[in-house]
Amino acid sequence: MPPITRHSARPLPFPLLLFFAVAIYLALALLLAYPWPNAFNLRQFFPGFSSILGATGCFLLSRRWLASFNASAIAGAVYGFGPYFLSFQMYHPLAGLSIALLPWLFCPAALWQRHASSSPLRWLIRTVLLLLPFAGLVLYFWLPAQSWAGPYDLMPRTQQIQICDLPPLLGLPAQWGNRITIGLYPNAFILAVMGLFVYLAVLRISVLLPVLAAVVLACLQPLLNVPPVIWLAVPMLFFSVLAGLGAQAFAWAGASDRKWVWICMLLAIVLLGICLVKILLNQQTVGMFRLWAILYAAACLMTSVVFLLARRQIRWHLFRWILMTGAVGADLFLAGRLIATALS
Repeated sequence: MPPITRHSARPLPFPLLLFFAVAIYLALALLLAYPWPNAFNLRQFFPGFSSILGATGCFLLSRRWLASFNASAIAGAVYGFGPYFLSFQMYHPLAGLSIALLPWLFCPAALWQRHASSSPLRWLIRTVLLLLPFAGLVLYFWLPAQSWAGPYDLMPRTQQIQICDLPPLLGLPAQWGNRITIGLYPNAFILAVMGLFVYLAVLRISVLLPVLAAVVLACLQPLLNVPPVIWLAVPMLFFSVLAGLGAQAFAWAGASDRKWVWICMLLAIVLLGICLVKILLNQQTVGMFRLWAILYAAACLMTSVVFLLARRQIRWHLFRWILMTGAVGADLFLAGRLIATALS
């Protein structure tokens, strides 16, 4: 099983890495927003700002577990520019800002004295800090709903997990424009599966507890005016970091790891086959499944090349990163543009 982290001999200063990450996310936001409006419009500007803010927060948070800049940059992009995040363009611009702030609220618990030895006091403080994101979301939606503040409803409070949300969770496309889409892009989904294998090898329960708590809250009725679907930002953040972890694992996979790469390759082939069958059987969804089929074909290529390199014990780390970056970039640009256009 690939290790979680690999430390560079000469790491760049973190402020410089953060600058590069923000520059990448700014370029992504500009690409997704093209063609740009002739005049400045705050409502059109805010979704891009929220995506950059959320992606940067996820990048910073992922540094707790990921040593590679490339892996953290992928994790941030998958979160800030993924289907779930972009779906919030349907609602008030401030609704998307809530999930953009979420990774920043997790940073104190994740980064506070992370290299210090464990003790009951530190465990207690970290537990209290883990409540900060949940309290932040409650306040964010409870305050505007008070009579003295408006009241304002930033988004409907009714959407909960339903059967129609399962296909995107399993890596298949969904109809955009009427519900928040809960899922990942094809190549990001395959990377997250690889990241899940790495996580299961170490199984840090403390990381999983907030995710499970958020899933439970998402299945309940609205709590203090917080729409249930908002709580799913926590598992989406978790899956985004898993995508970065999977990318890092693919980059360093060796001969002993090829079975995990093979499983990911097989999964990509199966999902590609499902998309092709849907194209043949349902003409109404041809365009949507055709794009997903193209992206899963790219995932098959990515995993096949990594599998062959791992089997022959050929490192070629830079080539692997270029391959994965290109695959995730196709996700973000092609599928992201499709969702952004559908919601505009």
